[in-house]
Amino acid sequence: MFLLLAFPILAGLYALPLVLGWVGPNAIYGFRNRRTRFDRALWYRANRIAGIAILIAMAFCVALEFSVPALRNTRAGHLTAVLIQISALIIANAWTTFRILLKPPSRK
Repeated sequence: MFLLLAFPILAGLYALPLVLGWVGPNAIYGFRNRRTRFDRALWYRANRIAGIAILIAMAFCVALEFSVPALRNTRAGHLTAVLIQISALIIANAWTTFRILLKPPSRK
């Protein structure tokens, strides 16, 4: 059971500083693309959205794992649960990307 919760916990610990705005623009950690690197306000907004999306995705995964016994009681279920967690992170990242990139850049 711990292994099923380890990934969501680590992802949550990764996302929490993003949500709280503790991570300034950098080249290593956070939601990075060309627009967020050059716009400090967009950096914080994008990282907040990404962090919230990750937290929601991981909460969904944990709820799914506890509500579907086959995910936590079988080896194939454990593999499926991990694949669901990874897929949820990819979807959260894609959602953040489209949310940020579809908004027209601000004119300064």
